[in-house]
Amino acid sequence: MGLLDPPRCAQCNSEIAMAEFWRVAPKQSKGNFLSGSPGIVCPVCGVKLRVLQGRVVASWVLAFVVPLIVLAILDSLNPVDRDSVSGKIRLVEFMAVLGGTFVLQWRWTPRLLRLRFVNDGETVEYPLVIRARELAEDRATEAKLLEEQLELESPDVGRPAWTCAKCREENPGNFDICWKCQAARPEAS
Repeated sequence: MGLLDPPRCAQCNSEIAMAEFWRVAPKQSKGNFLSGSPGIVCPVCGVKLRVLQGRVVASWVLAFVVPLIVLAILDSLNPVDRDSVSGKIRLVEFMAVLGGTFVLQWRWTPRLLRLRFVNDGETVEYPLVIRARELAEDRATEAKLLEEQLELESPDVGRPAWTCAKCREENPGNFDICWKCQAARPEAS
């Protein structure tokens, strides 16, 4: 198993895409680490798994420490006056490396997560299940609002279909004029 391989289910060994999980899971104040005890349900076998983030923490520490060590080594090997042009170039290079590590960190963090079985008695939160419920509730609310809006905009939808006296064509209940010959509906005249 490679460092950046997607996490796998501890029971059926299927890959579990964690990008959506990482997006909806509650995080600590800076948004770099998960808060609480998050879990996920394997979409293949349905086993409940605990999400571990030890490698995420280690990689964030390395993202800070390695560039600082490199800068310290470069500075000790080739001291540069901070106010000189070469000192400013070194600072820009350092900031570019640090920024690049953060972009890579942000992109690959979901792949650094690992999974294990939930221990007996362990309390685990399932953010994707909670999010699915919230989405279902939101969709039900939206559907109800849309239905109410349609009823307000189309009060004639409940009227029965009618037959034109002039051309004998059947017309929907919400038509006041025959669609074929443009004769007025008998009760609308």
